[in-house]
This record gives sequence, C-alpha cells and structure tokens, in this order.
Amino acid sequence: MSSLRLKIICDLVDYNSIVADIGTDHGIIPIELSKKSISKKIIPIELSKNHIAKKIIATDISEDSLEKLEQKLLYNNNITNIDTRVSDGLDCLEEFEVDTIIISGMGGILIKEILEKNLHIAKTANYLILSPNNSLDILRKFLFENNFVIDKESDAIENKKYYQIIKVKRGKDFYKSDLEFLYGKELIKNKSENLKNYLESELKKYSIIIEKIKTESTTNSRIIEINKLVESIRGILNGF
Repeated sequence: MSSLRLKIICDLVDYNSIVADIGTDHGIIPIELSKKSISKKIIPIELSKNHIAKKIIATDISEDSLEKLEQKLLYNNNITNIDTRVSDGLDCLEEFEVDTIIISGMGGILIKEILEKNLHIAKTANYLILSPNNSLDILRKFLFENNFVIDKESDAIENKKYYQIIKVKRGKDFYKSDLEFLYGKELIKNKSENLKNYLESELKKYSIIIEKIKTESTTNSRIIEINKLVESIRGILNGF
C-alpha cells in the first residue's frame, strides 16, 4: 500500500472485525483489509485476503465509484469477503451489523454530519476510525458531546499535507483545553514528531498572516486573536 495514511487506518482495525468503509471510492481500504484478513466482514462503503477483515462492506454515494471497485473484484477471484452498497453515509447499515466503521478522505464537518444523521447506528459499532481532511476540532467536540472517547490517535505527513487519524469508542472523555480538540490530546501527550513539525509550520504561516494584516488593515483584533493562538502553539512546543 503506497499511502501511509491508509496503511495507518488499516493497522487500526482489530483482527477479525466486521468493517464498513464509508465513502470507499475505488475500494483501496477494503481490498487491503481483505489481503491482510483482519476483519470478519468488510462492507465497502470501502475494505478485504490475508484478511484483516473477515467481511467488508464498502459503501459510496457514487454508483460509478463502486462500479470501479466491482470491476477490480471481477478480476481478483481471491477476494470474496467484500460487499458493495450504494449508500449515503451510514443509511444502508443496520444496528450492530458492523463492529468497525471507517470514514476518511472527507472534511471533518461532513464526517460529523454523516455520524449525526445515523448516530444510533454509529453507537452500535465497537470503534469508529476517522481521518478528516480538516475541521478536526469540530469533529472531536461532536464526538465528546455524544459520549465517544479517544482510544488511539495517530498522524502522518503525506504529499506535504498533515493528517490525523483517530480511533474512538463509546465512553466519557475529558479535555483540558480547546487546543486538545484542535491538535489531539494523545498526540500532544506523546510528543508526536509529525505534530511538532506541523505546529512549527503553523507558526511560520501565522507570522506571514500577521504581517499581511498589518499592511492591509488598521484593526488589530484579528492580530490579537492570532497572537493568542501563536502563544498557545509555542506552549505546546515547549513541552516537546
């Protein structure tokens, strides 16, 4: 598997799981799970022969995307544990049908909306593995407010972009500050090198933004706001 981020996602799937991959697109995750045989069942919504997953349900809102996955499966007779379903988010799933739900490759707000729409289904899974492209703080706050607790947090830098991957289960969580929602309390606690590099790049970005605001505006309210964030980031980095 060429994508480090997708490899991390697959590695977070427990052995012998029944998995639903939501927004599976070309089915990279289901096929990889099938090869490693970790999951009982993979539902491509997107996962599948060493089997990490015994069964994988791969789902996607796009019938065309699923057809591409189905074509791959036609030419690979060794993969027999992937089901494909056209579905908007979790709509096609029943309660307790899967024990792991994977949603990646989309924005944090969209992931939140997908979970919110079928929260009763999401709460019957043992784990959610989520990797949003943005708005991590909004997603984490939603999970916290709906009684999900962080089980594991990981991160990766891929094609010069920083990604976080979170694995959550039902439970009551605790956050000390908004920064933990934004950057990940476990990643901060474990002094992630990827997070350190990302925060250092954020400091450079905010420095440029402040200088630009100074030349374009007479108001300093935005500068004050950014400076507060900059000091908070420096505080995190001082702990590394």
